[in-house]
Amino acid sequence: ISDFKKLLIVGVVFLLSSLTSLLAQFGFRNATFSLIWAIVSIVISILLVGYGLSVLKIGIDLEDEIPGFDWAKNLVDGIKCVVVSFVYFIIPAIVTSAVAFALGFGPLTKIFTQENLVVFASGNSTQVNALMGSIPPEVWSGLGTAILATTAVGILLFIIFGIFAEIGVCRLAKYDSLGEAFRFGEIWGDIKEIGILKVLGFLIVLSIIASIIGVVIGLMSLMPILGIIIGSL
Repeated sequence: ISDFKKLLIVGVVFLLSSLTSLLAQFGFRNATFSLIWAIVSIVISILLVGYGLSVLKIGIDLEDEIPGFDWAKNLVDGIKCVVVSFVYFIIPAIVTSAVAFALGFGPLTKIFTQENLVVFASGNSTQVNALMGSIPPEVWSGLGTAILATTAVGILLFIIFGIFAEIGVCRLAKYDSLGEAFRFGEIWGDIKEIGILKVLGFLIVLSIIASIIGVVIGLMSLMPILGIIIGSL
């Protein structure tokens, strides 16, 4: 808020991404316009992510002045951030999916046999309940174990890769180089230099603050028209 003009610009740009919601409160609803504006909103979101990267850079450089807008560069930087996030999170997604398939394939093939699928598709609640009760407990136990193990692996991997992604984005901001975001050795060195517990603590506190802000904005949005405007700003 030290530069209200730039804050206002960010708020207005963010408000534009919620334009369909705002217009809906005036009674304007059009499927074609909503589809087109959904695409525009994605571009706006990427643009704001890119501007956030420039804000991050001045923090790293210990500068006080709020960065100006360079829409073309902000868009390119936003795309770079999306690429970094995609690369870091596609790996745990693939591994988690592989673990889910490996552990859950056996139990699922016993539950969703061709005959059982016919019963499920029939929609007859009596038959479905009877079928569910006829499945051996060890099959359900195996499926439950697969779900718990997959969840544990997924959470662990997403936390680890999430930390690397955060520091990767910081390196992208600092060096303005996409390649720097994937220098895993240097990223691990940064994490150790900062302190693993500090990084985890920061991300936890940040998540809590973001959740609280999200709840407040959600409550504001319940107010017709004005709520969306205030929430965006």
